[in-house]
Amino acid sequence: MFRVKKSQLVELKIFGISGGNTGTRFQFQDQPYLRFKPITGIETFNVNDVPVSPTGAAVVSGTQLILGYLTLYVNDIDNKTSVGEWIQNVPMSILKRTQSQTTANIFASFVREPFLLAGQTIIWDKSYITLTSAFNNTNDVSFLFNVYFER
Repeated sequence: MFRVKKSQLVELKIFGISGGNTGTRFQFQDQPYLRFKPITGIETFNVNDVPVSPTGAAVVSGTQLILGYLTLYVNDIDNKTSVGEWIQNVPMSILKRTQSQTTANIFASFVREPFLLAGQTIIWDKSYITLTSAFNNTNDVSFLFNVYFER
């Protein structure tokens, strides 16, 4: 069973633009607290799990979430000096651990294991999300990630 030692919430905001944001690739900002930390797991959420981000933006919907693919720029676990996009185009849907209950079946909720990593360090400002189609959002929406690490 997965045990949490430490975690940090990371937000990737897709800024709303008048006329709609047509971007399809969004980079993370640097995450100083997670710099050089061995990452053991990562999960994401949609609006049904967490309606509003810590910065006040709406969290992506389930429909928006499945349009995203995560690429992480990490070190090679077998050669720590080698870095690159070793984790590419992970469907956002497999990073979502919670299955929300419905009004029709209140016993349908469950939680899966998180997407586990092998202790790689993530270089956040070189990591990004790619969308299969633009959100065309005029208001800010955010992807949220709970990132697990050891030290």
